[in-house]
Amino acid sequence: MSQWRKALQRPTVRRSTIIIALALIAIFSAAIMMRIYPAKYGFYLHEFDPYFDYRATNFLVDHFDQKGIAGFADYFSWKDYGTWYPEGRDVARTSQEGLHFTGAITYLIARNILGISITLYDYLVLFPVFIGALTTLVTYLLVRKISSASAGLLAGLVIAFSPPIIQRGALGWFKSEPLALFLAVAGSYLFLTIYDERASRLSQVIRAGSAGLMLGLANTAWGGSMYFNAVFGGLFVLAPFLKVDLKRTVYLGSLFTATNLIFSAAFPRPGPEIISGLAGIALLGGLLFSTAAYSVKSLVDPKDYPRTLLKVIFLAVLGLAVYASLGSIPSLGGRYQTVLDPFFRSNNPLVQSVAEHQTPTGAEYLSSYLALTFLAGFGALMMMRKRTIYAGFTLVLAIGALYVSGSFARLMVYSSVAFAILAGIGLHELTSTMLRPSTTSSGTKKKFKIGETRTAMKLVYSIFIIAIISLPVAFPLQTNWLQTADAPVSIADASTNYRATIPDWLETLSWINHSTPPYQPDGKPTVMAAWWDYGYWITVMGNRTSLADNATINTTRIAQIGQMFISNEKTGMKILHDLKADYVVIFVVGQSFTLQGSTQRIYLLGNAGDESKKQWFM
Repeated sequence: MSQWRKALQRPTVRRSTIIIALALIAIFSAAIMMRIYPAKYGFYLHEFDPYFDYRATNFLVDHFDQKGIAGFADYFSWKDYGTWYPEGRDVARTSQEGLHFTGAITYLIARNILGISITLYDYLVLFPVFIGALTTLVTYLLVRKISSASAGLLAGLVIAFSPPIIQRGALGWFKSEPLALFLAVAGSYLFLTIYDERASRLSQVIRAGSAGLMLGLANTAWGGSMYFNAVFGGLFVLAPFLKVDLKRTVYLGSLFTATNLIFSAAFPRPGPEIISGLAGIALLGGLLFSTAAYSVKSLVDPKDYPRTLLKVIFLAVLGLAVYASLGSIPSLGGRYQTVLDPFFRSNNPLVQSVAEHQTPTGAEYLSSYLALTFLAGFGALMMMRKRTIYAGFTLVLAIGALYVSGSFARLMVYSSVAFAILAGIGLHELTSTMLRPSTTSSGTKKKFKIGETRTAMKLVYSIFIIAIISLPVAFPLQTNWLQTADAPVSIADASTNYRATIPDWLETLSWINHSTPPYQPDGKPTVMAAWWDYGYWITVMGNRTSLADNATINTTRIAQIGQMFISNEKTGMKILHDLKADYVVIFVVGQSFTLQGSTQRIYLLGNAGDESKKQWFM
């Protein structure tokens, strides 16, 4: 009878659990609202690359509908002749396959299993919004594992509002970063849980394997995910110097590395080259060092271990130098060289012409992180005092993120993650100190004065923390976090820098689609010549064949188009004839206004049209 009474008892939930659950719901909701903000300008895919990613995902969905799961295999032999005329594009070898497959499979689950009635286009427009919101939750789990629940809540809140992350993960940004960041953070959390003392052997194996698969999928979704491979490689190198079960690191780290690299190598991009590339060298080299250190630890006297470990380090560095001297490490592209060496800037005009490849300015760092710098710095100091695997992971991730983000604005997503984690830890450590119960002392009056002082300090501290966290959301007025989120998707404002709905490009693409023939009388597809920024729009929205796009596969072709734009009529027409183009798309941005106190109209050219890109044409 007592067992029945116990079973029917109302379950009890701790107040702290309810508060955390409500806080997570609020953070998740805030993340969605911040990312869906641009919908007021129009419900479209953002920027340029997401349009091709939609085209590729649509190919997978269509072929699944025709052939079932076997239709997915067609993707790997697909050559898209709607782009880069006349050669076409080998999609699987030049694309983020992981992004396309994830988008297609999750859409098919939503449509066929969950019964959600939504078009693929609308689904992909919303995809980054919800993936970004989910990233706040896995960030909470990661930082809770590293520090505490309170630290995790602040970290999740920072990810929800961080401008660099929102700029590359808002409505319509069906591109690499949102998915890759979610997978990398989730994989990192799963990997760190293998050190739970209460976890069974089977559970540890499943977690390590799952973490490797997540990192592998992230590698196929975004080339920038290679950074997390370097983080884990650095963690493996650091592990012998930490208070950690080195045996667990070696065995489960081997499983993690194997699943990660094998899954990545199974796709044409990055392909098997990842194993001999920097990502593979970092992971395998770090794991090899941990294995050597574990072997040494079990063979030598504990007193001789530090000295022997130094010898192992010397041999490892020597071996790496020999490996590099043999030319076994593949050459790096300009973008990767710039990331590794901040003083190196690629001379390739294509790299220089992309906004997200520009070096972040001090103003960008200040507007994004100023309020968090104090807390993050304190969190870093606290982590340096510890020798746990969690502290090691945090410091390797944070130091590396701050280093690589100094090269490309696009990589500020990593510095945002670093500041989120460190600020969360700093808040927890500082709050634990400031709000610690006051110690008792003899004498009632003295005890009362101490308690009164502590209460006042707690009040001042609470106001200060709330202010410092809330400040960047609303101030400064023109560059606060809310203003950063208030930006139209590119096609809604006609790819200008105005916060307004400008239908010019939408009308142009509609005219191209409905008023130009898909094929010429000789059977050749109708070819549109335009600067490469707009190739994806022309192919997907205009439904016409383009000469070049953001894949930048053929730099010679792009140079020809640039030469055509700045040449005289005779030379330009000859280039168009050689390229077999039937139409030319010219994009010029201008504005008309009247000066105050005057009736004369002023016409001003410039603000992101072709006239603003002439330096890249030359």
